[in-house]
Amino acid sequence: PDFENNHLIYLTYSKPKPDDDGLATTAIFSGRLENNDITDGKDIFISEPYLSTNHHYGSRMIFDKDGYLFVSIGERGRRDDNPQYLGNDLGKIHRLNADGSVPADNPFYNTPNAKKSIYSYGHRNPQGLCYNPVTNKIYDNEHGPRGGDEVNLVEAGKNYGWPVATYGKDYNDERVGVGPWYSGIEEPLHYWDPSVAPSSLLIYGGENYQNWRNSWFVTTLRERTLIRFVRSENHVPHHGV
Repeated sequence: PDFENNHLIYLTYSKPKPDDDGLATTAIFSGRLENNDITDGKDIFISEPYLSTNHHYGSRMIFDKDGYLFVSIGERGRRDDNPQYLGNDLGKIHRLNADGSVPADNPFYNTPNAKKSIYSYGHRNPQGLCYNPVTNKIYDNEHGPRGGDEVNLVEAGKNYGWPVATYGKDYNDERVGVGPWYSGIEEPLHYWDPSVAPSSLLIYGGENYQNWRNSWFVTTLRERTLIRFVRSENHVPHHGV
């Protein structure tokens, strides 16, 4: 967000484990872009553990108005091991300082054996992340299994359910977890059934298209479409345009 002054850029990528290229994870790389070259490049966040699975990496990054960096990390297809476990980084949304250090007011910073960078957990494969500067709120969209793709209001310390509660079914048509609802699990603002495979997420706040101001836009991988929703406070109607 301060590129004009510091020339810093950020990207996430699939990082092979240095001593075993059969394992990989999601990492954040940052460096300075000057004269078409990247200098001072380094990884500022490496999610753990490295795994052999080749899917559900996540990920998207955003900055909020206070300069905190949020990144979404997928659960790598290990639903029973990762998203509900605070001792690893997978299936989570993380909150970092711009240099990769961890803010001391993160919700699990002082929780024994928890990863200090975790902001929210219980995510499957969040590929869209959006910050609304007007409301100072963060939203994600993420892949469900067979049905159950979600749009969520992301809040500190909250559990978003995977795989305890979901509107989707497994690929063998069996129920996942207890079904759609469970005590202590955050409800999605919107879900799709059947799945659309949502990727990026944007809330439009520009001046050029007044009729679309505050509309939500989601790109989909399954149908290769662009979906527009009309927002009403914290509710996204289940039938968009």
